[in-house]
Amino acid sequence: MKIPMVSIIVPIYNVERYLHLCLNSIVSQTFTDFECILVDDCSPDNCFEICDEYAEKDKRIKIIRNKNNMGPSLSRKIGFENSQGTYIQFVDSDDWIEKDMIKKLYEEAISKNYDIVTCDCFYEKEGVRKIIEQKFSGFDKVTMIKDILAIRISTYVCNKLVKRDLFSLVQFPEDSRSEDYVITIQNICNSTNVGYVNVPLYNYRYNEESLSNNIRNKINGYIEENRNWRKLICILKEKYENMKIFEPELSNRINIFREIYMLDDDLKKIDELNELFILYPKTNFCRWKIIKKVKKMVLKLKGMLC
Repeated sequence: MKIPMVSIIVPIYNVERYLHLCLNSIVSQTFTDFECILVDDCSPDNCFEICDEYAEKDKRIKIIRNKNNMGPSLSRKIGFENSQGTYIQFVDSDDWIEKDMIKKLYEEAISKNYDIVTCDCFYEKEGVRKIIEQKFSGFDKVTMIKDILAIRISTYVCNKLVKRDLFSLVQFPEDSRSEDYVITIQNICNSTNVGYVNVPLYNYRYNEESLSNNIRNKINGYIEENRNWRKLICILKEKYENMKIFEPELSNRINIFREIYMLDDDLKKIDELNELFILYPKTNFCRWKIIKKVKKMVLKLKGMLC
């Protein structure tokens, strides 16, 4: 059997209302030499039946069903381990891609032998769309990592076509908050060159029902984010002895999320912390009030655990 040039990997969980749009955007690509691997992460809705419907019609589609819920990061890993493509493209199941996305990224990668090719994105929230442009300061590794830390370029794994060899070196994080930082920065560290198509080709949907935006998962997400940021720091220290080359962007980024670092990895009693997020609506002012209460609660729980 011929090895496809591109593997499109889609982790799927609880996105029944969005999945048709996502899969339609994949099967209608102008670039056809791909396989599409759908990783059903024990979705409680009708996602598996929808996947099966598409797989019956299109032989390029392969379905994997996790025995246990693994989360999006490890589902991506499982999809990659079962893929064959020379290039890897991830798509989130509540998003969709422009019909010529794979063609444009692949042609750019082949023509200039890029390890990674990225593009701009559409961002949609409550029916309003805007373009997220990638604002590169330079294309050397250190500058690109600083640009990611400063949010000048996107950390999304999904707006990037990446050579398979790079993903073979990636340590996929178990936690699913800020996992894109961990994956993307590893790929940049291991790459030779990176290309950029200055066109919005990926459609990112702000999904209120997603794991990262669910209010009850906020504190759990902070703990996961804590672990992934620590993992990212360790990865950078392994690659670069002098971490000062990433300043001031690295310190500024950590300072923005400084409340995360007050959460211990082994802090288990988080029920009371979860309740704090139910008390307040989602505004910046109320978020600040929540963070103050979280800090007090963390200190209290630390005392209880001692």
